[in-house]
This record gives sequence, structure tokens and C-alpha cells, in this order.
Amino acid sequence: MPIQKCPLCLDTKNVVSSHLMPAALYEFCTPPGGHPVAVTHEIALESDRQLQHDLLCVDCEKCLNRGGESWLLPLLARLDGPFAFHDMLVTVQPDIVDGDVKAYAAAKNPKIEVDKLVHFAMGVFFKAGVHSWSGSRTEPLIDFGPYTESIRTFLLGESGFPQRMVLMVGVLPPPVKDISFCYPYRGSNTKWFNYLFYACGMEFALGLGKGLTREARQSCIASNPLHPILVVDFTEVIHMNFGEALINARKAKNVEKWLKKL
Repeated sequence: MPIQKCPLCLDTKNVVSSHLMPAALYEFCTPPGGHPVAVTHEIALESDRQLQHDLLCVDCEKCLNRGGESWLLPLLARLDGPFAFHDMLVTVQPDIVDGDVKAYAAAKNPKIEVDKLVHFAMGVFFKAGVHSWSGSRTEPLIDFGPYTESIRTFLLGESGFPQRMVLMVGVLPPPVKDISFCYPYRGSNTKWFNYLFYACGMEFALGLGKGLTREARQSCIASNPLHPILVVDFTEVIHMNFGEALINARKAKNVEKWLKKL
């Protein structure tokens, strides 16, 4: 194990191979007799390789695991199987129904551990904001600038949820056909900085900056006392993002054969 500065606790010590996205997600997204298909704007290939780099110390890995990963991961949607988080969420009535969109107050549902849900999402965003996750560049995958430190201290329990940030959670209604995940990326919002990632039926959107509106703050699962969670079918958005990346990506031969079958 290499010795280097851990970006979470800031101590110089042995660090281990850390995953940007939890290792369990690769298992969830592996089709029978095959491998997950990884798609970026540069390349698309079928591979069992998992994106990991020497980054965090053992104690900080445990902090993220116990903070939220170990609670949430078993609840995510499975291929042709259950979506335990959704089933748990809808055991109470929605507070708002607007067409196909339903808003649930997690504060009224004792089964939803909001703190762990928030910690999980912020942990993934943090790892994307402190490391490149690429051998070809040195800058972080996404850039939080001066906001990085407030995320770090929040994850360690040294401060509350960061000011000038909102975290929104969207849940797909079952059956979930998109058993996949995507790495955190910057969204297209022009009023404030926004970053997103998707994992097996759930989307996490982080907004930050001085331009955040009152409406956006009311949607924040962390700072709104009702802890709102939306259930809405955003499948088309997932397909659109996937398609945009796939168009320009260099495709491995096994992926080209897979695409011809669709």
C-alpha cells in the first residue's frame, strides 16, 4: 500500500485502492454470462474492469462505507428484480402529486435513513472532486473549487451540510429497466453549478453556488426538514445522456456487436 496524503482525513498514511463508484454496483450491472458495458465520451467497451485508484486510507474507506454505502446499496434496483428503496419509500402517502411526479417527505417515513442517503451521495461527489480517476490528466473529474473543503468536513462529521448547496434525489418508478450507473458529471444548469450521477434507479443532483433559488433550496433532501424525495420517470434523460456519449465514443468490437442486436 502506498503512503500518501489521504484527501479526506488529510493525514499522510497508507492508502488503499478506492472505487469511485462502489464495487457492488458493478455486480448489479453485470448481465448473465457477460460483463458491464462502460461508456464515456472517449470509449465504449465491455469489460469487468472497475474504476479504482489508490486514494483513501482504510479509516476513511470505513467512514464512507458505514456512513451510507452499506445501508443504501442493498436497496437499489436489480435487473428483473426488486427495488427495495422504492418499495420502502411508498409505504407512506406522497405529500404532493403533480401528474406523474410524486414528492415524498422522508421525514415522515422512519424506514428512510436520510443521513445515510445524504452521506452516500456526498461521498461519491467528494471522490470525484478530489481525484482525476484517469491516467491521462491530473485535474479532478469534477471541480468544486472552494466548496470541496465543506464537503470534506461534512463527511467526517465535523460540520453540518454545506451552505450554498442543495442535494436532490430522484427515484425511478418500477419496473426499472436501466440497471446501470454513471460517474458524476457536470450538468447544463446555467444559474448555478450542478453535478449529477445515477445508480440503479436513483439519481443524485448536487447544486451549489450563490445563484441557488429558494425553490431549489426547498427541494434539498438535507436542509429541508421534510427531506423531500421525488419519484418520477426520468428514463428518457438517462437514454439521452447515454446516447450522446455513445455517438462520439470509440467502440470496442464487442460493443459494436451488442449494439447491432438492439
